Amino acid sequence: MRVGIMSMQRVVNHGSFMQAYGLRCMIESLGHDVLFVDYRPAPCVPGLRSRGERVMDLLGRFKADVRFTDAGRRALTATGIYKPTPMDIEYERCLALLGVDPRKRNIGEYVDTLVVGSDEVFNCTQAGPNVGFCRQLLGQGNNCNAVISYAGSFGHTTLSDLKKFHVIDDVRECFKCFDAVSVRDENSCAILETLGITNIRTHLDPVLVSGVEKLDWKPVLTPERYALVYGYENRFTKAEGEAVREMARRRGVKLLAVYGHQDFCDENVDCGPDEILSYFRGAEFVVTDTFHGTIFSVITHTPFAVIKRGQNANKLIDLLKRLSLEDRLAATPEALPCVLDQTMTFDKLDAVRAAARESSLSYLRNNISVGEEVW
Repeated sequence: MRVGIMSMQRVVNHGSFMQAYGLRCMIESLGHDVLFVDYRPAPCVPGLRSRGERVMDLLGRFKADVRFTDAGRRALTATGIYKPTPMDIEYERCLALLGVDPRKRNIGEYVDTLVVGSDEVFNCTQAGPNVGFCRQLLGQGNNCNAVISYAGSFGHTTLSDLKKFHVIDDVRECFKCFDAVSVRDENSCAILETLGITNIRTHLDPVLVSGVEKLDWKPVLTPERYALVYGYENRFTKAEGEAVREMARRRGVKLLAVYGHQDFCDENVDCGPDEILSYFRGAEFVVTDTFHGTIFSVITHTPFAVIKRGQNANKLIDLLKRLSLEDRLAATPEALPCVLDQTMTFDKLDAVRAAARESSLSYLRNNISVGEEVW
């Protein structure tokens, strides 16, 4: 069968790339042909953005439309309007591994079954021009015989947000288009249950169950001994940075930051998604404040500590509970040494992931088949 994946594959983020790659591997292992289908970004929900912000979002979507043409990209680059960062360049280099053309969107192509997910594909009250209130991601208006989700998430969107912005009925109607629904966290499950959606399944993120860590990723050059910091640029507080530096000093290791640059680290690295697991695998320990930074640590068997933030606290705590890893959460900077000094074993984690993989494959096997044409 011809199976499409609609996800966050173009978001410049190692986690977004790796979950898309992992889901593709899982579906291909079931014998299907897989391609990525792009959604069309939409305006944000009414009331979320000011008039000026809505104008900037409109310009952002227009610029993206222009950038996905050869002539438009050349013009935007020549005028300095489009200035790709080193991370942008690394990410575009790796899109070929997904079979995705960095210069051309694939919107509206027919597939037998469309799989929406994983990642925050249901996060419909987020600001910015790149997603908006996109009904395609919520199951509606896609060119396919059947549409299912896999490990989708509402992210920081809550039921209160849907009520506040008066989109709760719209979301309910969109979800009626799904032939099967799978989410990755309790918040998403609770929202859908309240909306009257039934037969909701919960599955782990593809990065945890696809086996991507077993693949032959690009090797990297690193210091002989190092620790890794993985988070958005300069989001760590001064106290957190000082605590991490002290841990590195005690262990006699250099501090490397991958993805977001951190002022307190010895070295900042712009690496591609095909290199990220190599960096995690070689680290003596990891400090992260992200969902996929936690997952990368788990699958590479690297000891780690997690710092939660307000914007991602729900999904991080949910993940740690599902994996029985609540003791890896550092509630304060002072708690970091205590967390990192605890010995980690991964045998039980690997067993949990193996069982979860079978559940995920069974769900995909049974529900992708609903899109098969009957002649």
